[in-house]
Amino acid sequence: MKFSSVYKHAVFGTGLLALSAAAPLHADDMDTILINEAFHSLLYLPVYVAKHEGIFNNHNIDVPVVRSAGSGPAALASVLAGESQFSVHGPEHVGFAQEQGGSGKAISAVANSAPVWVLAHPDLDYDSPADLAGKEVVVGLAPGTSNTLIRRLIADAGLEGEVDVTEVQNGSELGPVLSGRGDIAVAYQPQVEQGISQGLEIIHAFTDDYPEYAFSTINTSQEMIDENPDLVKRFVMSINDSLELIHSDADIAKAVARLEFGDLQGEVVDAAVQRMIENSVYPESVMITEDAFTNAIEMQQFVGNIKGEMYYEDIVDASFANEVVQ
Repeated sequence: MKFSSVYKHAVFGTGLLALSAAAPLHADDMDTILINEAFHSLLYLPVYVAKHEGIFNNHNIDVPVVRSAGSGPAALASVLAGESQFSVHGPEHVGFAQEQGGSGKAISAVANSAPVWVLAHPDLDYDSPADLAGKEVVVGLAPGTSNTLIRRLIADAGLEGEVDVTEVQNGSELGPVLSGRGDIAVAYQPQVEQGISQGLEIIHAFTDDYPEYAFSTINTSQEMIDENPDLVKRFVMSINDSLELIHSDADIAKAVARLEFGDLQGEVVDAAVQRMIENSVYPESVMITEDAFTNAIEMQQFVGNIKGEMYYEDIVDASFANEVVQ
C-alpha cells in the first residue's frame, strides 16, 4: 500500500519519531530557508505539499516554517531585506517593488488561472453576464482580485450603474446571499465549496474566462539569483515536482490541505482542492507564461492599481523554469 508522508505521520506516529532518532537527517547538507507567503491560503498548496511530502528535502532544502506576512508587499519586503529567501504573492508586487528601487523577480508559477467563482441560489435566473442587471452582488473589498474581476465583467457587459455591488470583508461574501440580503456572491476557495454545501450553485467561473492568469508566483531577489542560482533552481524544481504530484495523486494533495486547514470541514477542503486541480488553478508546471502574466497585469491596470506598463521580461525570470520544464 502506498502512503504519502502525511499519511505516514498519521498512521505510524511515534514510530516515525523513533526512526528519525535512529537515523537523523544531515542538516549540514541542507540549505535552510524561510518562505514568506502573503497569507495562508489553499491557493498556495503546492508550497505546502513540497514541505510536507519531503520534496524540498529531496532537493537538499529544509523549510522549517512558511510564514504568513499578511500581504504581498510585506512578504516581498522580507525577501528584499534578506530576512527570507522566497515569497509567494502576485507578480505585480515585484513590479511595484522595482518602481521603488527593489530588485525582485518572479521565478515560478504557483496559482494560475483566475481562481474566483460566482455563486447564487438555484432559483436565480442567470444565463449570461447580462443577467447581472438589477442584482445585488456581494464581493470582497477592493482592490482584491475578486472585486476587480466582477467589476471588469460588469463593465464588459455594459452594465456599469445597473448592478449594485456591495463590498464586505474577504471571507464573508456568502453571509448576505445565504440570508437573502444579496443575490450573488463572488468568492475564492474554500468559501465556494462552503456555499455549495449550503445550497448555492456556481453560475460563473472566472477560471473559464482566464485559464491563463498569473494569480500567484514564487518570487526572490536578484541578489539571490546572482549569488545562489543553484538554490533557486532547486527551489523551482521542488515546486515543479509538487505540481506534478498534485496532478498525479489528488489524494495526497487533499491530505496536505486537510493538515494545513484543520479548522475547515474535510469534505469542503477536498472539494476545493479537486475543483482547483480540475480548473488548472494549480498549473501543471512552474512556467509563468507571457499570456498569464499579461492577463494579470492588464486586470491590475483596469482597476487602476498599475498606472504605467509592466513588462514580462522585466519582472519574470523564466530561466529556471525553462531548465526545469522539459
